[in-house]
Amino acid sequence: MIKCNIKEFCLLHDMLSRPEMNFFDAWLNADAKGQVPDNRYSGYIRNSISSPLDGFAAGVFSGIAEYWRADRPVDKTYRFIPNIAGIDMGKSVSFLAEEHVIRDGRGAVKFMSLLRRKPGLSPDAFSCAWRGRHAALVQSVNEVWRLFRGYRQNHIIPGTCRQLDGSEMTYPYDGIVEIWFDSLPDLQQAMMSARYREVVRPDEETFVALPNTRMFSTETIVFPANSGLDETVE
Repeated sequence: MIKCNIKEFCLLHDMLSRPEMNFFDAWLNADAKGQVPDNRYSGYIRNSISSPLDGFAAGVFSGIAEYWRADRPVDKTYRFIPNIAGIDMGKSVSFLAEEHVIRDGRGAVKFMSLLRRKPGLSPDAFSCAWRGRHAALVQSVNEVWRLFRGYRQNHIIPGTCRQLDGSEMTYPYDGIVEIWFDSLPDLQQAMMSARYREVVRPDEETFVALPNTRMFSTETIVFPANSGLDETVE
């Protein structure tokens, strides 16, 4: 049995297209009214999505709620949805994922990317390539790895990816990666380095379908996750 934390993600699409701080204030107000996770959860992070680099789109989501599940066995049908006015339930997405911590740590800048597997690749083959060969490759490239302050792979549990209106996604996500850096220059240095472009990126393209959704997050730890590892769901 694989040991890992089970996380729940809620990707929020703002139909009102509010500026980043206005959307975040609405989220804070919803939480202040008691709309916070119950004892099914052991950790909660608000990710406010931003675009700090010129020419880098913020993407279709304004925020990502990130929860660590505490219920055992995990109820895969239950989801916590932040009660924020103006959320488009048909364009917002929720899923459960197995968290694999490759490097435990955080930094001032958080990079996130939503991944889909290449056509013809099974979920198991995608996870094996990402967690095994690719993680080892990234760690072997010192030019890139030394700049990572934290690196977490979240492997989406098949069948759990759905829109918040309850409908299934035609083309569901397979993973979401979180990478922390000390600064934006460090992120740019890692992603633009010759070794990343010549070694790491080509390996990603053997199992990840392109293009993928890339985002920057300003994270707020509402309450920290339990540090213990838990059993995965069946």
